[in-house]
Amino acid sequence: MIFVPYMTGFGGTETVINNLFAEYNSSSQKKYEMSLVSIGGYSDSGWQKNILNKKIFQFSSKRYLRNIQYILFLPGIMFFEIFMNADIDIIISTNPLMWSLAYSLKKILHRSYKVMSWYHYSPKKKPISNVFLKRSDRYLAISTGVANQFVESGIGKDKIRTVFNPVLRNSSVVQRTKAEEPCHFVYVGRIMLDGQKNLRKIIDGLSKASGNWRLTVFGEGDIQEVSDYMSVKGILNNVSFEGFKRDPWEELSDVDCLLLSSKYEGFGMVLAEAISVGIPVLSVDCDSGPSDIVNEKNGILVDKDDQSAFDVSLQKFINKEYLFRDSRKIKESISNFYSENYFNSFLKSLS
Repeated sequence: MIFVPYMTGFGGTETVINNLFAEYNSSSQKKYEMSLVSIGGYSDSGWQKNILNKKIFQFSSKRYLRNIQYILFLPGIMFFEIFMNADIDIIISTNPLMWSLAYSLKKILHRSYKVMSWYHYSPKKKPISNVFLKRSDRYLAISTGVANQFVESGIGKDKIRTVFNPVLRNSSVVQRTKAEEPCHFVYVGRIMLDGQKNLRKIIDGLSKASGNWRLTVFGEGDIQEVSDYMSVKGILNNVSFEGFKRDPWEELSDVDCLLLSSKYEGFGMVLAEAISVGIPVLSVDCDSGPSDIVNEKNGILVDKDDQSAFDVSLQKFINKEYLFRDSRKIKESISNFYSENYFNSFLKSLS
């Protein structure tokens, strides 16, 4: 049983869970029966389309009311679900409070199931209280960096399994622009000038660039603040905001590079998704995620604190010095992350 809290329906964690269940549904290896329990519900239900065995407890969309509902109902719901499912072998949760509760209920109910944490953030940047962190039997790390951060937090290496995140193999191919056309950059994700996504780095870099380029932005967030800063930097006319799209890759026919400027990630799902359709990437090497994904076959990785190196790489894409024309090679560079391979790895990590 996988327990998750309220989720908007638009994030990377939702994509991962949806991909996992999609592969589970098509797999002949039904060694496990998998189900999802969503305590809190969602804003958008599209991410659950591949999840057949599920229970949804819909809470308020207003955060303060939802927190009150968690205090009142979370322990009771988890107790009931675990009590009524006596054949549970493994409980997995993405939420520290939930996996900690499951660990406590195991003692109360005298059960032998294993509890696994499946944290989808960087423990270094979004720390977990020791009260919750240590109350798990195993830890599924979504990147090498996250695994190392668990070790630094005092978790034994023998309790950690690195499983990365699953990416659906995509038959679509997004080609590069023609030599005479402007370089086409894409950003996909939460729109934040500063904070985690740090779009300021991209804007500052592009404001210094010479030559022809354009940037397409997919996502929701602080659009006004970001567009105002782009206007100040004199690049707003080169940028189009397309809002949130569940599958932005279907909207694109020619792209030269996807940009990621995050201060931190857990995995960096958008990098793998772009590569899966043949788009090369330019990413900062934040503490966890990108270094597991980006290599010489699919993109450029630069130090997260080196603005100059980021700017130089932007210019080389604009000059068409970085071509990455072989889409097949780009797509196959992350073959280990494709869901059909990932699902076997995920099952092994549960054993």
